[in-house]
Amino acid sequence: MNAPNDLYVIGLGVSFPEHLTKQAIDAMASCSKLYSIVQEPLLPWLPAEKMGKIEVVNLLDSYVDGTLRIENYNRAADLVLEASADSTSVGYVTYGNPMAYDTVAQLIVKKAAEQGRKARVIPGISSLDSILCDMQVDIAPAIQVFEASWMMAFQIVPRVDTHVILMQMGSFGSYRSHYGKRLSGGALTGLVEHLLAAYPKEHRVSLVRSTASGQHPEKISTYTLERLSDATVEELSGASLYIPAVRQPTPNTAMLRELEAN
Repeated sequence: MNAPNDLYVIGLGVSFPEHLTKQAIDAMASCSKLYSIVQEPLLPWLPAEKMGKIEVVNLLDSYVDGTLRIENYNRAADLVLEASADSTSVGYVTYGNPMAYDTVAQLIVKKAAEQGRKARVIPGISSLDSILCDMQVDIAPAIQVFEASWMMAFQIVPRVDTHVILMQMGSFGSYRSHYGKRLSGGALTGLVEHLLAAYPKEHRVSLVRSTASGQHPEKISTYTLERLSDATVEELSGASLYIPAVRQPTPNTAMLRELEAN
């Protein structure tokens, strides 16, 4: 355990308490105040000895709907850093792995470093890990992972000889916070057109959502690419898109022979 007055960034995993690690529990237990974006009740994840004895601040209360998400994220990170500057041991608690698609966590680490401080990051099982298990796909020998809106904004066309995972499908098409708005597949028309430039229209893709409750199994909805826009609000919310490879990559036979010989 680190000395007091540390700044922690703590990942809970995707399903809790099943994914809670001893490292995460110990880190939370060492804190005198926690900031969190976790919306589930405290009981499944807060250490028992802290129940009713520690302030847990809901950071989403500081978010402003309709503003750029990065503005909300900066505001949340600043709240955590300010609270930890007065000799108080503070933790930021988030879903999954803090370094996997959590901008608040990244900002806390970055801003702490700029202040000459160091945040201790506690890893957790990420949604990427759970998607691979849900689809029973190995990350080896290679896999492509993109934030869906970013991929389109930077005109990136995935390789069709390697599996692809597109993250944050439920917030596709906007970098603003829209908490009262849930997208259906109709919002994906532009993305579908972009992908159809590389993939055949009958290629089967899957929306995958791993729940934050061990009482409910993962949800996988499979469509042909051309029909992905038919996805419902429930299927798209919180989901990532898994796109299997169309074909195997072209081997360099001389290199393969060399690898086998050495």
